[in-house]
Amino acid sequence: MNESHKYIQNIRCYTAYRLFWGLLIIGPILMPYLLLKGLSYSEIMILQSVAAISVVLFEVPTGTIADKISRKLSIFLGAVCMGIALTVYVLADSFYALAIAEAIFGLGMTFGSGADTALLHESLDRMGRKDDYTRIEGRAIAVVFAGQGIGAIVSSILYTYNPNLPFWISVANMFIAALISLGFVETERQKSEHQYHIHVLRSVNIVFKTPRILWTVLLAVLMGFAFRSCFWLYEPFFKTVHIEVVWYGTIFFFFNVVAALSAKFLNHRFNSYRRVLLCLGIILAASYLLPALFVYPWAIGIIASQQIVRGMYRPTLNAYINRQIDDQYRATVISIVSLSANLSYACLAPLVGTSLDTWGAIPTYVWMGTVTLGGILLLGLLRKAQRLRQPIEIPSEEGLRLETGT
Repeated sequence: MNESHKYIQNIRCYTAYRLFWGLLIIGPILMPYLLLKGLSYSEIMILQSVAAISVVLFEVPTGTIADKISRKLSIFLGAVCMGIALTVYVLADSFYALAIAEAIFGLGMTFGSGADTALLHESLDRMGRKDDYTRIEGRAIAVVFAGQGIGAIVSSILYTYNPNLPFWISVANMFIAALISLGFVETERQKSEHQYHIHVLRSVNIVFKTPRILWTVLLAVLMGFAFRSCFWLYEPFFKTVHIEVVWYGTIFFFFNVVAALSAKFLNHRFNSYRRVLLCLGIILAASYLLPALFVYPWAIGIIASQQIVRGMYRPTLNAYINRQIDDQYRATVISIVSLSANLSYACLAPLVGTSLDTWGAIPTYVWMGTVTLGGILLLGLLRKAQRLRQPIEIPSEEGLRLETGT
């Protein structure tokens, strides 16, 4: 098998893998499912904090496995762990059992985080097509969202017959993703020869010595909390405007259509990744504040703008990072950015649950929008200050590449 054919195979496997990896059709019914198990909003958000903490604990070690051992192995283990976690989720009959499931799920997420996108980027780079990254990543995400949209309608229907059925289908999809991942082949690349702790320290040093990456970490801290929380705020708003559970699937289908179109048609149209990321933050803030002003069912159309963020945020963020990091550190640095996002979410997610239980959906939307807007404005000012303070000089040892237009 020649080099070119090998990398084409990776690109083909990537879309199929991402499709089944993303086919968790439990989205529309997850919150009602947990409430059905007797949990409060506060307990549900504590579970999300447990998942995020597990990601914080495992993110860098699993990212290092991807860098130093095998991207393919990391991707495979991620899908298997997530399938096991979903199985435990169905069988769990207590808060603590659900917490174990969330921890395993977090472990699975960390194995997949960074390794899949790093493999795609490196395959395209070896083929001289690295500029196609956002287009191919956007196309893959669009396929995922389309599948999730159809799955959303199916899950709502199945939930009325047996609440566990959407979970069992999702378990099957995870193991199919694991099988597909076996079709990946490793790219020939320079691997870090340093010991684990030295590799991690060098990766952390890159983060703090590279202003663009440090800024990205701070952005991830804000968006990690503000963006991931929005999913758990859908059901409270739906309930506030008296929408029945049977319609959740249709609404999620609409959401996925918006996300799919955004991923497919918008991701590759912009060159200035930093400005796009800031604009996505402003869109997210507006999607919280405006529904709090217009508390009507049609405000779901405003909330749907969050799907633009969903469709564009990850490809844009990863493209921003990938262009500046060498192969031997790429997955670990992406993992550090992801770790920062999960750490902020782990610390702040319980506040969302407490706010919902204490004050309700609308006040929670107000303060979430205010925090998001304020954070994005501060980040915009910070980046301007970084650029005025000094020209960015990246150590040649790390081989980092500057991105134009940022």
